[in-house]
Amino acid sequence: MTLTSEDFLLAAKRAEISALKQLLVSSGLVTWVTDLIHELQRERGLSNIYLVSHGQRFARQRLDELEATKQAECVFREALSLLELDSDSPSSARLFRSLSFVLHCLDELPALRLQINAQKLTADENTRLFNRTISGLLSVVFEAAGSVSDPDITHALVAMFNFVQGKEYSGQERALGVIGFAMGEFTKKQQIHIKTLQDAQQRCFDIFSSQAKAMPVDQWRQAESSEAAIEFNKLRNMIARFSHNDTLPTAISEVWYELSTHRIDDMRAIEKELEADLFHLCQQKIAKAEEDLRLHDNHVRELTDIDEPPTSVLSSFPDSINDPVKLTMMPGFNTNVASSISELVQRQAEHLEAMRDELRQARQALDERKLIEKAKGLLMQNQNINEEEAYRQIRQSAMDNKKRIIDIVRNIISVSDMLQLNDGDSTSLE
Repeated sequence: MTLTSEDFLLAAKRAEISALKQLLVSSGLVTWVTDLIHELQRERGLSNIYLVSHGQRFARQRLDELEATKQAECVFREALSLLELDSDSPSSARLFRSLSFVLHCLDELPALRLQINAQKLTADENTRLFNRTISGLLSVVFEAAGSVSDPDITHALVAMFNFVQGKEYSGQERALGVIGFAMGEFTKKQQIHIKTLQDAQQRCFDIFSSQAKAMPVDQWRQAESSEAAIEFNKLRNMIARFSHNDTLPTAISEVWYELSTHRIDDMRAIEKELEADLFHLCQQKIAKAEEDLRLHDNHVRELTDIDEPPTSVLSSFPDSINDPVKLTMMPGFNTNVASSISELVQRQAEHLEAMRDELRQARQALDERKLIEKAKGLLMQNQNINEEEAYRQIRQSAMDNKKRIIDIVRNIISVSDMLQLNDGDSTSLE
């Protein structure tokens, strides 16, 4: 059987529907991932207070949170059974690697909790180990954002990823602040670390605001101007102004935890809105694609009733979507039929062209984020520093050289690639 242009039009639409349905499953996975992240963030903060106070503070709240975290983990593990493990796409490979790492980290949590119970862990070590697990979960959201080809959904996922990442930096700030207030003092290193986390939050929330719809952005602005947020910022200023001669009442640690938790809970409510919007957006896209398929299919069926079927019109396809289609007809050819198929082809071409332009814009923030993460990883590996210090160096270099952060990042990656190439040349000469 000879395949025609309309066959491929229908096949393309079916493939689009299949991809959207799989994305619907992925969006559900994102919801369960963020649920688990939220509970792990709370457990991390409570565990720090428990450790620094030698088990005297928040023992009951920590036990309650352990149950909430375990429940979120069970739901997350059950959700993984909905994924198609036989997918061979590159994006699926990256997603599956992230999930493998996450499951490994989750398997280690029971041993970590036993160490906390026995007070055999410092708060800093506890924070680092929880950060590792949460970072893995964030990569799952990140890979979901990177595998989408629909611009509207890409905008939604980029907004969500940056908001979730900003919330994690907020959780790290809460965990680090708890340690300092519970100890009654902040080291200079802790102060710099907290300031770096605050700057990282702002960067994430700026990207979120540029990609999200107006309503969640307004919700976030209202949350940041609330009375609780104002009180929280007063404690932030207290940390920034602290000097080694000062002393802080250790009871402030609970106030800090409550205020920062109130702020993070506000973020969680916005997260829930973003998740619901993403889910509904996927459903709308599927419904629209299925309706388009039905109309296309009906149109093609009508054309099969014509005695003399049309030849392919792809040879007369316009050089540009702005140019009109010019058809060269054979004698006796049905021009109405040819025009009908041509309209279907041209509409599909216009749709794809518009999607490409939108997707190019929507993915810019995501692509830049990938480069930033790569540059941070290179600095962390080569200089043996943590993520926050790596980003602080990048940001400081951008300020000193009066360049954009993305320009500094590209330069770091370029220099690293050049050094690797030179090392390879040296090895081959030997």
